Amino acid sequence: MPLFEMEANPRGRVSVFARAQLPFMLAMVFLVGIAGLAQPSTLTVGVVILGFTLSVLATVLSLAVPWERLPRAWMMLIAALDLLAVALVRAELLPTFPSVSVLAIFPVLWLAYGFPWYGILAGVFGTGFITSFRFIYVGAWPASPVEWANVVIMPTLVVGVAVIVFVAARHLRRRTRQLAQASRAQAEALREARDAEAVALGIVDTVTAGVVFYDADGRLDVANAQAHRFAELGGFRLDEPPMAGDAVFDADRTTPIPLGEQVIPRAFAGEAVNDEFEWWGPADAPVAVLASSSRVRRADGHVLGTVVVIYDVTALAEAIEVREQFLRTVSHELRTPLTSITGFLDLIDDEVDQENTRLRRYVEVVTRRTADLSHRVRDLLAASESEKTLRIERADLGEIVATAVAEVDAFAEARAFVIERAATGPTSARVDPGQVIVAIVELLTNAVKFGIPSAAITVSYGVRDGRALLTVTNDGPGLGRTEQRRAFDRFYRGALAQSSEIQGFGLGLTTVRAIAVAHGGTVCLDSVPGGRTTVTLDLPAG
Repeated sequence: MPLFEMEANPRGRVSVFARAQLPFMLAMVFLVGIAGLAQPSTLTVGVVILGFTLSVLATVLSLAVPWERLPRAWMMLIAALDLLAVALVRAELLPTFPSVSVLAIFPVLWLAYGFPWYGILAGVFGTGFITSFRFIYVGAWPASPVEWANVVIMPTLVVGVAVIVFVAARHLRRRTRQLAQASRAQAEALREARDAEAVALGIVDTVTAGVVFYDADGRLDVANAQAHRFAELGGFRLDEPPMAGDAVFDADRTTPIPLGEQVIPRAFAGEAVNDEFEWWGPADAPVAVLASSSRVRRADGHVLGTVVVIYDVTALAEAIEVREQFLRTVSHELRTPLTSITGFLDLIDDEVDQENTRLRRYVEVVTRRTADLSHRVRDLLAASESEKTLRIERADLGEIVATAVAEVDAFAEARAFVIERAATGPTSARVDPGQVIVAIVELLTNAVKFGIPSAAITVSYGVRDGRALLTVTNDGPGLGRTEQRRAFDRFYRGALAQSSEIQGFGLGLTTVRAIAVAHGGTVCLDSVPGGRTTVTLDLPAG
C-alpha cells in the first residue's frame, strides 16, 4: 500500500496513524517541550495550550475513530486540526522559534500524498491560513514588502512541494497497480505449474533435514523420509494426533517435554519455533535435534499451512559435551598440583634468607606466575559451568564498583590508566554482589588490556526504572561489527588480541554474559572502531 493510504481494517488505521499523525505529534511535543524549557512562560499562553490540545485531540481521533468505515475525505479533518494547531502555536512562538513553521509540512505532505487533487487545495489554503493568522493574532497586517514576501513565500513553497508529492503519489499508485497485476499473473502461473510441485518434492526428499508440511487444516501434506525417521524416534506418527511422543526430552536428556509443548503442537498453535534444541529417542541412544517451524502464508495473509524443519545435530552436541567435559577434567586436574605448588612456595619463601635478594626475587617470580596460572585454571573452570549459582541480597552498587576497582587498581596503574566512578542514580539493588564484582572486574580488565594507555576508564552505576545499570566505558581501538557479534562467544579472541599476543582465553565477556543471564538481565556492547567502547550490564534491581 502507498505510504499514507489506509487498508480497510483497524490495522490499516493504526498503520496510517504511525506514518502520518504520530510523527507530527512527536514533532509538536518536541517543539513545545523545547519552548517550555527555554521560556516556561510560553506554556501558559492560551493559543499554545489550545494548539497543543488540538494536536492531542487530532492524534486521539486518528487512532480511535474507525476511519476505514468512512469516506476517505473525512480523514482530512485530522490534517485540518493539525494545520489549525500549527497556526495557533506558531502565532505565539514564531518570534522565538522560527522553525515552528516546519510543523506544517507534516499535514501538508499527508494531504498531497494520501488524497486526490482537493488535498493539495486544502494544504495550500491551510498554509495560507497559518501564515495569515499570525498577523490576526498580533493585530497588525504586514507593513513592508519584506513582511508581505514572508506571507507569500511559505504557501508558494508548500504548493511546489505538494505538487511534487502529488505527482509522485500518482506515479506510485500506478506502479503499485501494475505490480499487483503482475503478482496476480505470477500467482496464477505458479498455481498452474504442477511440475514445480514435483521439483519441490524432489528437493525435500534429497535434503538431509526432516521437512514436514501440514495444510491449513492440520492435515499432513508433505513429509520426507528423514521426517518420518525423526517422528519414529520421538514415539509418534506425523499423520496421527497429537503429533507428539513420549520419547522427546529437554536439553538435559532426562526431562520429558509435555506433549502440548513439543514442536509440532506448538506450531499448530501458531507459535514460530526457532532452533529448539531437544533429544529424541530412547534414553540409551537419543538423537539431538534442532527444530524450527513457521506458518506459510499467501501475500494477502491467508494461511496455507505449517512447515516444520528438523536437523540432526547429534555430532555437534556430543562434540560440545566432550569439550565441556574436557574443560572440567583439565581444570580439576590442574588445581590439585597448583595448590601443592603454591603451598610449597610459601614454605620456601619462609625458609629463604631475607638477605638473599636474588633467590627471593626468583621465588617472587615463580609465585606470581603460579598465581597467574591459578587464575587461568579458575577461568577454565568457570567456563565449564553451564549455570551460575546466585546469592541475591540487598547491596550498594557503589560499594560493589569500589571493590571491583580496588581489585584492578594495581593492574591499571601499571599501565597508567585512571579509573573514574560516577553514580547516575540510586545505588541500592538486590543482586549477587560477588558475581557482579566478578563481572565488573572482567570488564575493567578488558578495558585496561585493550584501551589507550593513560586514557580514563569510566564506571557508571545506578538504578533507573527498576533496573540496575552498570556501564564501563573506555577509549581504544574498538570492535567491528563481526567482532561485536562474536565478542560473547566462548574462547573467541579478536584480531587485536591475537596479533598483539594479549594474554587470555577469550572467556571474560562470556563470564559477564553468564552472570547477567543468571540475574535475568542482559549485557550490551556498543563499540566504534577507533573510538569508544561501552559495555552495559543491565540487571533487575529487585
